[in-house]
Amino acid sequence: MKREIVGERRSKKTASVEPINVIETRKDGSANGAQISGLEEEIRRRAYELYLERGGTPGYESEDWIAAEREVRSRQLQQAG
Repeated sequence: MKREIVGERRSKKTASVEPINVIETRKDGSANGAQISGLEEEIRRRAYELYLERGGTPGYESEDWIAAEREVRSRQLQQAG
C-alpha cells in the first residue's frame, strides 16, 4: 500500500510496513492463532531482554525485535528438526 504525505516533499520512495495477521487453518479446521501469539510473546520477551542487556538505551527497538525474532525462530527450527 502506497501512502502519500500531503504538505511534505520527499526525495526518496519509502516502503510502508503494514502488520499482517497470519492464521493458518489446519485440515481439522483449527487455527494456529494461539501458537502465533505465543511466538510473538516469546519474541517480545527476548527483545526486552536485549534492550536491558544494552543498558536500556532507547532507539534500537527495531534492531532488538529483529534479533529476538531471529533467535526465537532459529531455536524453534532446531527443536523441530
